[in-house]
Amino acid sequence: MISTPSPNILQQIKYTLPVRILLHLSLWVLLGCMYYRGYRKFDENLGWFLVFKDLIAVMSIFYVGSYFVLDRYLFTGKFFRSFLFVVCCYIWWALLTYLVCLYLKDIVTSSSKLYAYVQFVYKSGLSGVVSFKMLSFNFLDFLYLIFPPLSIKLIKSIIAQSNMRIMLERDNLNLEINFLKAQINPHFLFNTLNNIYRMINKQDPQTGPMVLHLAGLMRYTLYESNDQEVLLSREIEFIRDYLELESIRYGDEVNIDIQIEKPLEKQLIVPLIIFPFIENAFKHGPDASIESAWIKIHLKTVQNQLQFEVSNSKSGNLIKGKFGGLGIANIKKRLLIHYPDRHKLTIHDETDQYLVKLTIDLNK
Repeated sequence: MISTPSPNILQQIKYTLPVRILLHLSLWVLLGCMYYRGYRKFDENLGWFLVFKDLIAVMSIFYVGSYFVLDRYLFTGKFFRSFLFVVCCYIWWALLTYLVCLYLKDIVTSSSKLYAYVQFVYKSGLSGVVSFKMLSFNFLDFLYLIFPPLSIKLIKSIIAQSNMRIMLERDNLNLEINFLKAQINPHFLFNTLNNIYRMINKQDPQTGPMVLHLAGLMRYTLYESNDQEVLLSREIEFIRDYLELESIRYGDEVNIDIQIEKPLEKQLIVPLIIFPFIENAFKHGPDASIESAWIKIHLKTVQNQLQFEVSNSKSGNLIKGKFGGLGIANIKKRLLIHYPDRHKLTIHDETDQYLVKLTIDLNK
């Protein structure tokens, strides 16, 4: 099976990881100093307990929120789960605060400004840390602690998602333009015109149907395929025109097995999304082999799922792994753009044949 190679992510991490670690350490040192400046007014020595307590709470909330919650829940519209995460974060921070105050109650002196705070939290009890009274007392402090680090990650994620959306739109536009420029293989078009010329000289009765099929094919690619979606029945009609031309061109030299079922009337599909696979079947089958060639094309819809399969004979002296090239790579990208979670594509490069299987869920 042929798969598109993925970028070497490990090599990218190799160069960025030390810098990221340094930035994160700098952030926590900076926040620790900021926390201490607030707590030293109460007690210069014991204030460090509260600093470390807040750092432990904020660091755990930051990394869990950054790598598990924001992208999975907040940015996907799962706001209730995001709210539950905030509630759990507050309970975690309040519990740490209670445990630290439980420890400090025996060592803090009554003359210390920290004494009143420790006694207030301690006397509230373990169940009191999540009470409405404690919530109204601590919630602003809690927001003050978690807002700076999480806001950095939030802004970074929003910018990254915006950039990704812009890049996808740009890639989609470029792919559409490049695809329109190469919708019909010039080699196929020139061969077809040459065949028509020879057939005219021989006064072949197949000349008229061949010109008619070519006109239908050109009309579809130039005028109708610019729409974002077309009727599946019209796409199949275009494919039949192409196959009729190829059948006339090859005659009895190529065995073409076509099994195409009639789709439902209102089913829509992105234009020319499966045609390159058929074109490549001829390119890597009859056009690349002097041996007995064959092509099989099966297409049907089961409810709202398109099931497409095309296979072609392969010459034994061809190099394995060359199927499709840039054209198939572009089709893979178009499938990811138009049917991101609604398609399955497998390409098998076997010893004696190429086999392509594609299923598309036509429901939006």
